[in-house]
Amino acid sequence: MDNKYSDLWSFIATNLPNYSSRDDVLRSDILFRFLNNEDVDESDKQWIKQEFGNDINLIKQECFRFDLKFLSESLESYYSRLAQI
Repeated sequence: MDNKYSDLWSFIATNLPNYSSRDDVLRSDILFRFLNNEDVDESDKQWIKQEFGNDINLIKQECFRFDLKFLSESLESYYSRLAQI
């Protein structure tokens, strides 16, 4: 993972409400690991196959959708906190 992407996820992890307990963050992580040929449980591979078939582009689109959603919510949370200072 390059530094800019790592910096983005550091910002998201810090500012996304309930980051560590969200199912959508877990789903995003699983898909990202799958795309990068990292370790993914067999049950997760089955879920991916059911949800996306063999279409890597659909998986990439879903990851992009998650990234935009998480970034948007993180920015909203960040600026809300700034407004309270």
